Amino acid sequence: MVKVTLVHSEWCHFCPAAKNLWRELKEKYDFEYEEVDLDTPEGKELASKFNIRSIPTTIIDDEIVFVGVPDREKASNILG
Repeated sequence: MVKVTLVHSEWCHFCPAAKNLWRELKEKYDFEYEEVDLDTPEGKELASKFNIRSIPTTIIDDEIVFVGVPDREKASNILG
């Protein structure tokens, strides 16, 4: 099963759009989904591991796939 992790933050004004996109896709496709706040220990660990410099960042199966708000069609193609 595909695992999607969205790294986000409360202070990011693009992050709500990315969250909404992945939550909508979760209703349509079967995949594992997790949201991780950058300002938590887990978020800092992911930022260090993947060298994240910008959010929102979407990690799919241990690989950064999107930086910024994902394109709905491209995200759907990965899941479908």
